Amino acid sequence: MKKDTQLTETRWDLSCLYNSIHDKKITKDIEKVKSLCNNFPKNYKGKLSSTLEHAIIDLIKIEEITSTIFAYFYLMSSRDAENQEIKKQTSIATEQLSTALSQLTFFDIELGKMPTTAYENQIKDSDILKKHKPYLDDIRKNAKYQLTEDVETILTRLSPFLSNEWDDMMDEMETKLVFTLKRKKYNLSEIINISNNSHNPKLRQKALDELNKVLSTSNYANLRARALNLVIGEKNILDSERGFKTPMSSRNISNNLDDETVNALHKAVAQYGAKQGKRYYNILRKLLKKKTLSWSDRNAPLPFESKVYYTWSDCVDTVINAYNNFSSTLSALIKDSFTNHRIDAPVYKGKTSGAYNYTIVSENGKVSTWTFLNYMGTTRDVMTLAHELGHSVHGQLAGNAQGVLQAQAPMAYAETASIFGEMLTFEYMLNNIKDKKEKLILLLSKSNDWINSVNRQISFSFFEQIIHEKRKLGKLTSQDFNEAWLKVTRDMYGPSGEIFEYNNIENLWSYVSHFMRPFYVYAYSFGELFTQSLFAVKNKDSKKFERLYIDMLKSGSTKDAVGLMKPFGLNPKDSNFWKQGIDVSIKKWLDEAEKLIQELKL
Repeated sequence: MKKDTQLTETRWDLSCLYNSIHDKKITKDIEKVKSLCNNFPKNYKGKLSSTLEHAIIDLIKIEEITSTIFAYFYLMSSRDAENQEIKKQTSIATEQLSTALSQLTFFDIELGKMPTTAYENQIKDSDILKKHKPYLDDIRKNAKYQLTEDVETILTRLSPFLSNEWDDMMDEMETKLVFTLKRKKYNLSEIINISNNSHNPKLRQKALDELNKVLSTSNYANLRARALNLVIGEKNILDSERGFKTPMSSRNISNNLDDETVNALHKAVAQYGAKQGKRYYNILRKLLKKKTLSWSDRNAPLPFESKVYYTWSDCVDTVINAYNNFSSTLSALIKDSFTNHRIDAPVYKGKTSGAYNYTIVSENGKVSTWTFLNYMGTTRDVMTLAHELGHSVHGQLAGNAQGVLQAQAPMAYAETASIFGEMLTFEYMLNNIKDKKEKLILLLSKSNDWINSVNRQISFSFFEQIIHEKRKLGKLTSQDFNEAWLKVTRDMYGPSGEIFEYNNIENLWSYVSHFMRPFYVYAYSFGELFTQSLFAVKNKDSKKFERLYIDMLKSGSTKDAVGLMKPFGLNPKDSNFWKQGIDVSIKKWLDEAEKLIQELKL
């Protein structure tokens, strides 16, 4: 295979943020934040009933600068996770900013206690407060979970030394992991890719065996266990002090969701999603001509699937065309990411695994968006680019419309645009395939991706529920995590021997970094089903839908699930909403796939 030059040259240019980690502008910006924070309590503490507008203006300035500094160091670290100088400068900046920001803790507490009349009168007389009313209302609504000002101040100052440090350490450890297969060395992203995508079943199994073994023998799983014990223990104490009912409650509240809605999602996936998942794996088992599947077969290419490598150019063209078929507005936004060097695509030494998008609202409301990939040329990688660019357009539209305080949609809704982008790309690719066998491959590939986004993430969430409850009884060992992992896997995918044999998978929980941010994972499932219900109404009136969809993305954090879906005639509080999301997506795709299998006599 020829070297994909366009891919290797697709790297970030971060100079629009700062020129280097030693850029003097970083020091100046930190000093600017310190000055604003030092003056904030002098100007507003005890006076918010008459100075709220000016306080919000200063908060915007503070947030724009601090978010840019934090983002810059995060992006730099993602590209070079072992670089100790980056870590040193990140630590210096974080500690200084955390100390400065601790002076703002009175704001939420005082706002939450402000008399309603004083609050409403200020909103009425100020355009900037009217715009930020959803942000302010949210603070007032959640005021009951605030601790005292002294405690909140201490927690803010302690934040650089708490669980985030473990998360950073595990990222560094991850880049040092070395896996050996047929005398060749691989990093984590590469070994996972082989265990999932190799056309050789024996090689897939060996890659999985090596992955599971090294996670244990390198001490990585034990360190992750230590890190998770700390994260969960810290969270248990804070949840108890703040008065959250369950370990998931704080995440649900930050997602602007109630516990009942989230529980309904979990139940629907466990009941209906798992059923469609088993249906897919039974199809896969028959096509692979196997009595039972190994876990390394879970994402296996089909036996008649060609070894397609999408060059970076082909991938980019596919995604841009897919977006453009729906909306020229969205395609123009994603083209800017390529033009302005806002995508870092190739795999290289020191780079962390995975993919993400990071959108920043900097000083004076300037929006920039950064997409991070580990591109290896698979169909799944094409979908990953489409997914992350969905986040990108969402961030740009919301950032420009709402500003820094209201740009970030809650995690559950934040997945909507990314999954919608995947669906646009899937639909585009499906419509351009004439060969029935290739169409079958794409349908089954999309079904498998759906299972990984929905069933697997809810399985992860059940894993978190178990370990967070168990941690209340004492410190957990890596074996405790192994047992919880195997339990939720069997619950979602079926008992051993039914479809899968679960050999050498007990340590795989340890490379799922999302567990360091408790209950983040269900957002993927929520977003998938939320979006599938939305996508199902897309073709009824495409022009009207495009306008409503773009307006929805511009909403940022200003609306809840019901408010977002209302213009489309959908209601996520409806008990059948989640099942319908399953029916219009994977159930429909598998119906089409089974019909093609019969026609092809496979």
